[in-house]
Amino acid sequence: MTKFETIHERIKYLVDNYASGKNTVFAAKLGVSEANIRGYIKGVIPKADILEKIVISYEINAMWLLTGLGYESLPNSAPGNPILATDDISIKNFFGQLDPYIQSKDAKIIQQAEEIGRLKEQIRQMQQRLEKNASDAQNSATANVG
Repeated sequence: MTKFETIHERIKYLVDNYASGKNTVFAAKLGVSEANIRGYIKGVIPKADILEKIVISYEINAMWLLTGLGYESLPNSAPGNPILATDDISIKNFFGQLDPYIQSKDAKIIQQAEEIGRLKEQIRQMQQRLEKNASDAQNSATANVG
């Protein structure tokens, strides 16, 4: 299966497969101008309301549209015109693909939390030393006055 790297490539794919390659047909179903669709294909990032219209109007898997993940060709889809599934299996596959990323981020968060703990302890110790030094200096000044 083809992997679409950018949202622009995914929108181009949708125009080609759901509107016979015609930006005007695709745009009309969304209620936007053809120039907007041309822009989305060339690099303009669509706003959330346009993405929502694409998902609803063309019954597209939102995760696939946004990320390129969750693409599945179902047996009843026409050749060259796969359906983008929205079933539980594709959602599980999507989150399954995120697991290594999430685990990596969790490990980094734990490492940073431990470092924060060490830094807090250093600050506490430095504050104690500072208070002790201030107290010693005050006692020393009082002793020298008498």
